[in-house]
Amino acid sequence: MRLPRFLLAGILLYVSLFALTALFTTPVGAIAAILFWPLWYAIATVNAAVGVFAAGYKVSEEATVMLPVFGIPALVAGFGWFASAQWWNDGPLVHSGRTFIVLGTGIVLWLAIRVLTGLLTPKPSGTAAAVFMPLWLLFCIGNLVVGVVVAGYSVGEEIPILLLNFAVPAAVSVLALRF
Repeated sequence: MRLPRFLLAGILLYVSLFALTALFTTPVGAIAAILFWPLWYAIATVNAAVGVFAAGYKVSEEATVMLPVFGIPALVAGFGWFASAQWWNDGPLVHSGRTFIVLGTGIVLWLAIRVLTGLLTPKPSGTAAAVFMPLWLLFCIGNLVVGVVVAGYSVGEEIPILLLNFAVPAAVSVLALRF
């Protein structure tokens, strides 16, 4: 069944956006939801188009599936916004233990991309790695820039962190090519 996998992918994608936002700025829930909603709507729309044009479903059938595919993860994002504002004073903003959160978030983001590519492409592992690695590298470079500019670390101190942050999730995506 495609619907549970789409819901899983949407929730994983939102969780990764929430965690990445929590590393840098507040209001965490608001920013994560505002980034997530149009991105997820575009993905849900592509899914509907694939269903109509490639799989031969009727537009009315895909329209009824579009509501839960978009709506349930969108509601989770709305709840994340509400929870962040009500219970964490627009946080949680991560100040310590960032490396473990970055590594975990990288793996969750890869998993979300992997589930989505499994639903939308014929070679999901290779496509997931091809989409994930440049995206993750850009994030890791952004994290380095924030470490240097905002936190005051030197580039030399940040390079090993960048390599670690990039290497572990990238290795997961490469190892998944074997499965």
